[in-house]
Amino acid sequence: MIISVDTGNKQMKTENCEFNSGVEILDTLPGELEEVIEYEGKYYRTTNRRISYMEDKTADERYFILTLFAIAKELSYQQKYEGMLPKNLEEIELLVGLPPAHYGKQRKKFREYFYRNGTIVEFGYRGIPYRIVFKEVKVYIQAYAAYCLLAVKKQLSVVPKVLLIDIGGFTVDYMVLRFGRLEMEYVDSLENGVIHLYNSIKASIRQKYSILLEEEDIDNIILERGTGYKQELKERVREVAIGYVTELLGRFRELGIDFNTTQTVFLGGGSILTAEFIKIVWKRFGGEYCIINNTKANAKGYRLQYLAEKKEERK
Repeated sequence: MIISVDTGNKQMKTENCEFNSGVEILDTLPGELEEVIEYEGKYYRTTNRRISYMEDKTADERYFILTLFAIAKELSYQQKYEGMLPKNLEEIELLVGLPPAHYGKQRKKFREYFYRNGTIVEFGYRGIPYRIVFKEVKVYIQAYAAYCLLAVKKQLSVVPKVLLIDIGGFTVDYMVLRFGRLEMEYVDSLENGVIHLYNSIKASIRQKYSILLEEEDIDNIILERGTGYKQELKERVREVAIGYVTELLGRFRELGIDFNTTQTVFLGGGSILTAEFIKIVWKRFGGEYCIINNTKANAKGYRLQYLAEKKEERK
């Protein structure tokens, strides 16, 4: 079975599920129906408190546990909605990704972190036992995977120059493609994702109003969810967010990328979150742009790339 997992710094995404990249060990036994993973004698549960940024996600077991949650959720989804029957041993073809800046040096290590020499992994999810083995683990480049998904739908491969900007949790991945071919000079990651925005907003609000905002509060204000926030607070959040987007887009000019000569495609949850501010700031730059309102584009793109590779192998 193919399962794609986008192991983000802010959120974990599969093709059908999404949850925060936070996990904690339980001190006591969970309730019977609690959404927990039991693995090697310990109980884990997801939490809204995301893991602090880790450049190397293989440094400890937390992203492996989060990936077990993703696999269990995906298996549960397919059993519920697609009529898939549970097996005694599930063979998984796991597809994951890394930012462009980390791909070359971390790809092999990231694969081995999940593959575990092909040994059987036993765990429980919501009281249901699972036995899985990673038949194959493939690591792809984030953002390019999403491009593969969008290229056909939006006919991007015939566009002279496309700039992809994937605003994630900690990194902003970008790449330039000419008629569908990567320009390696412009394939990289900036450490300027929405976590940087959250920290700037929290510091500004704390200094000016002595109020401690959580990331969920910031999401609520930006997306205009809920009415329990003061108007001056909301205005200050917007000011900082506009400043963040202005600075981010200005970085691309410094890199020698002119928005007037490219078709720019924004991807990722950070792009969706800041869509209103991108629209405001974009007036200073010009050129064509669009925002893809699909946080699971990378996960879906991994599958597309994998199936294309398998098709080539069969020729």
